[in-house]
Amino acid sequence: MPGLWACDKIQSSTLLQQEIAMNPDTITETLQKGFHTTLGAAASFVESVQDSNKWDENMRKLTTDFDQLQVEWEAKGAVTEQEARGFVDTFLAQQGINTSNDSYKTVDTTASAPAPDMTSDIQDLTTQVAELRAELERLQSEKNQ
Repeated sequence: MPGLWACDKIQSSTLLQQEIAMNPDTITETLQKGFHTTLGAAASFVESVQDSNKWDENMRKLTTDFDQLQVEWEAKGAVTEQEARGFVDTFLAQQGINTSNDSYKTVDTTASAPAPDMTSDIQDLTTQVAELRAELERLQSEKNQ
């Protein structure tokens, strides 16, 4: 029966790929689900390392019901993400940084021609760089001879 289980998984994977290809919203949801699952797995791992009872429990779940464990990890990842966002928002608020989207402003920037005195400075610097490059090449060729 293990071969049948693998065949079912391959069919499910193929159907999922077809569904993702048809719906761009599904791609975002799938990526978010994967992120939450990974985050939840990492949080569970940290908990397991800190508590030997959790370690035994998670090892047992890994060998018996991986699908249920994946659902738990996804839920834990979503909660962990919300807690992290809250922590960052609180930290930024304490620093006096506004995190609302209203604080972002569009700034138009345009490049203007440099002042005439800066143009001559730029030309002088360019000449100096060219002279230094020529001297460096001369010194390297003398060293190689």
